[in-house]
Amino acid sequence: MQKLIDKLGMGEKLRRNFIAILLVAAGGSIIYGLPYFRYDYYDVYLETYNLTNTQMGVFGSIFGIFGMISYFFGGYVADKFSTRHVLSVSLILTGLGGFVHLLPLSYGVLLVLYAMWGFTSLFAFWPACVKAVRILSDPTDQGKGFGIFEGARGVVAAIMAPLAVLAFNAGAKKLDDALGMKYIIIFYSVITVLSGILVYLKMNDENMESEDKVKFTDLGTVLKMPAIWIIGIVTFCTYVFTMSIYYFTPYATSLLGASVVFGATLAAMKRYISPISNVGGGFLSDKVGTSNLLLISFVVMGLGTAAILLLPLKSSMIVIFAILYLIIYFFYNVNSALTWAMMEEGNVPKRVSGTAAGVISTIGYLPEIFVSLLAGNLLDKYPGVTGYRYFFTFLIVMMAIGVVCVLIWRRHLEKNKGKDNN
Repeated sequence: MQKLIDKLGMGEKLRRNFIAILLVAAGGSIIYGLPYFRYDYYDVYLETYNLTNTQMGVFGSIFGIFGMISYFFGGYVADKFSTRHVLSVSLILTGLGGFVHLLPLSYGVLLVLYAMWGFTSLFAFWPACVKAVRILSDPTDQGKGFGIFEGARGVVAAIMAPLAVLAFNAGAKKLDDALGMKYIIIFYSVITVLSGILVYLKMNDENMESEDKVKFTDLGTVLKMPAIWIIGIVTFCTYVFTMSIYYFTPYATSLLGASVVFGATLAAMKRYISPISNVGGGFLSDKVGTSNLLLISFVVMGLGTAAILLLPLKSSMIVIFAILYLIIYFFYNVNSALTWAMMEEGNVPKRVSGTAAGVISTIGYLPEIFVSLLAGNLLDKYPGVTGYRYFFTFLIVMMAIGVVCVLIWRRHLEKNKGKDNN
């Protein structure tokens, strides 16, 4: 392991904290297994808990809305209290919520559970992850640090997914799909609690805490920083794509005539692309500059989406669609890691990293609330290719806004060149 770390050209601080970042990344992937596994077992989840599609959608909105509200103050909590404690308590509470899910719950109680998960997995947990990675990485290695973090999250997710399938199949073969669903919940609950315990036992707060503790007034100081708002909007544009990526596969299957197997294969390929693009993008950004690579990514994502819209609706276009989609997905993953590296490029003080991440998340993750509703409305109101054209056009516009924001960011950096807020 040490030889690999040395070959990657990491700074001394990143080398020393490499394992700690992997540990944070593992928790940052595992904690979202419970709130999101329903998407992978959509029909079975509906049947098991006697839900409608609308009720299923409300779970996502409740989770997202509660997260948006809690992020704002959660970042301050992440700076105020022990990072190790915030991460471990969040993981353990989320896992315990999974065990509650095993009980015969009504729709109303399930809503409360998803609201609770919005609190335990989003409130201070995510800002604490961002803070930990930023502080555990050298100033010149922020791209690498966040690239490794996101890449490791992708690897852990890729490992968990087939294990969850094995758990489901074990229960389904033993009795029925309902038991298979319970086995999945048990699997995710156990590994989430164990992850929380591991973080508590193995992480060292001394490397992540500042003697100069934040005050509540620092929240106002963060809100006055132009860099925070620009990073928030860039994150917003990127997260619109996060919420939209699910609609590319049905476009291929419903309009280009691709098979279900094609869609599943594409989904599997995504899992292997994520770590490569996350880590590769992080390392590249430290060489060419975070803002330069962000600009390239937004342009490629926008042009790639436009190219897909221009494809003739023929089955012969499936291969070209797949190539375009994978290129878009590669650069999307580059962006998702780099937005957090912007904090170092913009000289956001390290002592308020959690508070800043909370404010940025409040702005940046708003698409969680409305993008799926917008897509569903357009696809229902304008069936066929028309609905997709409207939605993908919206997506292209958002990428164009991302380009404009990065250009504004570059002017901001030039204007504040030489200033050091750390």
